[in-house]
Amino acid sequence: MNFENSLIQGKLKKVMPNKIRASSLFKSSIQAVETAKAITLNINTSKTILRELYEGLREYCEAIGFLKGYKFLDHESIGFFLRDILKEQSLFNKFDRYRRLRNAINYYGEDIDIETVKEAITEIPKMIKEFEKYSKR
Repeated sequence: MNFENSLIQGKLKKVMPNKIRASSLFKSSIQAVETAKAITLNINTSKTILRELYEGLREYCEAIGFLKGYKFLDHESIGFFLRDILKEQSLFNKFDRYRRLRNAINYYGEDIDIETVKEAITEIPKMIKEFEKYSKR
């Protein structure tokens, strides 16, 4: 699967670039990540923290999409956008890993290792920092 296939299948749409919507999503993204980092990590909060970190990452990527004229209708298409349009293979790999972890929690009730969440608390803000170059356009 790739970005073009997602577009053809209607999993994302071409839209007019929307700086206002992007700005709102950038702000919401940072709030989500800061909220996640403020929660005390333990076995009972680990899923919530990972979900919120992923939500912040997803919102940031969606904001970049709005700046470039795309609206995503599923999370997988965001990954294809990162890989195929932005040419960010490494960030795509990380995004897709966190997407799969979040899906395992949300849709299959799987538990998550505390060490994985600790890694996400460090890695996701770094990923967002790397994406900042796309938010300036």
